[in-house]
Amino acid sequence: MVARYLAALEGDAEPGNQGLLAGFRLTRKAGQNLGAFVGEVASQGWDAALAAWGITEETGQSKDIAAPALAGALMETDGSLEGAVACSSLAAVLHGFGVSEQAEPTQVVTQFLAEALYQRLILDLGEPLEAASRSYGHWQKGLDGLRSWIVKTGAMEGREEPPPPEQWRGLAGWNWVTLSMEKMLQRLLE
Repeated sequence: MVARYLAALEGDAEPGNQGLLAGFRLTRKAGQNLGAFVGEVASQGWDAALAAWGITEETGQSKDIAAPALAGALMETDGSLEGAVACSSLAAVLHGFGVSEQAEPTQVVTQFLAEALYQRLILDLGEPLEAASRSYGHWQKGLDGLRSWIVKTGAMEGREEPPPPEQWRGLAGWNWVTLSMEKMLQRLLE
């Protein structure tokens, strides 16, 4: 099902463009920014990283409040479906990211890319999947399994050398995120 969905997305892509990757341009940019933020948390701490992204102390005190605010700061929204999915995926990943957690940026970014793909798929195909299910519990169990499989597949990627912390927002970060996304999509297409 995932491979057919991705093949359909690829078929809808404009010729001469980046194919399937073109549908994830904002997602990849948000991934770069997330990598930069996680790197800043590791080197400077949670509060300093929030301040660097313009999140004030009032919202920075609670992770539950900071996650959506930070997702908005990391995301260059354009009002598109992709932008909404990327912002929601950022908030979901950031909500699970501990205030004092010392995580590897590549792990958090690959988790985000997988979450964004999952949310996009569910947004597009959720209703037909629900209609095909015997019950709500069966549908929810199927969605949980689908998320786990996409996250597991995504975790297999991103093993390339990550960019230096100060280069996540530049070309090196864009190349790392793009290559990781490309490899993840390719594995899911197989």
